[in-house]
Amino acid sequence: MADLEKVLAKAKYTALPLPREKSGPTTIYTFHDGQLLIVRDPGTCLPNPPLKVTEDRSADTLQFQRKFEFNLKGIISFLAKVFILGKAEAELETKSVNSATVVLGGLQHETIETGVLIDFLMAHGRDSCLRDILDKNHLTIVAALKAATFTYTFHNQKGVAVNLTLPEAEGLFKANANVSVSLTQDGKVVVNAPRYVGVVSWKGDEIEKELRKARKFAERTSLAGYEAPAAFELAVSLAEILEVRDASLGLRTSSRTSTQKKKSLRRRSR
Repeated sequence: MADLEKVLAKAKYTALPLPREKSGPTTIYTFHDGQLLIVRDPGTCLPNPPLKVTEDRSADTLQFQRKFEFNLKGIISFLAKVFILGKAEAELETKSVNSATVVLGGLQHETIETGVLIDFLMAHGRDSCLRDILDKNHLTIVAALKAATFTYTFHNQKGVAVNLTLPEAEGLFKANANVSVSLTQDGKVVVNAPRYVGVVSWKGDEIEKELRKARKFAERTSLAGYEAPAAFELAVSLAEILEVRDASLGLRTSSRTSTQKKKSLRRRSR
């Protein structure tokens, strides 16, 4: 059984409860009282051009695990995150669905050029956009993994395939005109609805560090030039994202604050 979030993490993507249809590269997000908040929609603070989003069907992306098996609780969680289908549980229970297999199709990696990002920010004046990008509690999506299709096979408690009729499948998945649903000859449900399944995010304070580095290189007279890190080099882990979320709830102090407290305790104990 493949765990989607673990597979994403291995490929340095993170799975987030974002509005998956639109929140690709250049989206800025954070957490408020533990809830994910979109600070800036894609293209609003980081416009295209110059920050063109390119699509890459590279070998690395094609090697990404595509097939996942879920129990009923897992498939409901997957549908809620990727398709925002809150009504799915009751409908699948009515059909005695106990588990499901999902195959992701048409995978592609979307990214912005990180060098262009740093150049753009260096030339950008101090305004609300720059403030949002560099905020230590904000994260900017610089790359994302998109799936074009999702193929579902549903099973009952005995592992026997449960076939849905086309009207049943459309009732479950066809939330709007941008979603098309079809059935294969062997009863699998194919949903054509491009969605971002994983993202690569940079933290605001890490972006600010890169800006400082770039400015130092710009001040030098040497021929050595600044090279921006690749998207995955500064990718935040799921643990780091959860730390930002917990901080918004006041549940966790930063590692720096924790270290300072430990030093203070050591000094007192002497």
